Amino acid sequence: MNSGEKKALAIIAAVVVAFVVIVGGTVAVLTRDQWSGDSTEEHPYLQLAVGDRLVRVEPTRMCDVFLKNCEPKRIADAQAQRVPVPVGEAVMLSVSKDIAEWPWNLVIQYLTPEGLDGTSVPMRSNSTYTTVLHSTPDRILVNVEVQVPSAIADAENNNVIARGYLAADTSPQDLRLPAADPR
Repeated sequence: MNSGEKKALAIIAAVVVAFVVIVGGTVAVLTRDQWSGDSTEEHPYLQLAVGDRLVRVEPTRMCDVFLKNCEPKRIADAQAQRVPVPVGEAVMLSVSKDIAEWPWNLVIQYLTPEGLDGTSVPMRSNSTYTTVLHSTPDRILVNVEVQVPSAIADAENNNVIARGYLAADTSPQDLRLPAADPR
């Protein structure tokens, strides 16, 4: 082999090695499972600011994107964290970047004179990190839940199944039912 052929062969070998490294690295990053311990990044979290308190809510239950490796394993063992929000105050809810960079769902539940009133608000990816929720005498904030989607869909109902959620029981310490409208 002459020197020109050796140089061409060395260049081809370098390109093949670079290609393998780039493709292999990309596949590793895309298939990395953050929840099952393959990642050094922080787990998803939710922060609630009530008055002068800032409370970090860890996942109530979380699985990998294929609904495997759940913690806790049984749904019955999941418990919402207690973060009381007094009537007349607001709570500022913030989600971590790894939640906000993907679509997520905010579920809010109020206690009204007519009973429980829940609403679900879908959030687009990279659109919202923080929102403010108010608790008033006629709409008492009692529960907040952030749902993180999985890669599994319920084709029959055309829904994506949540792979996990972060929940907080926000009912006030001295919860009194709102008075019914006398009309």
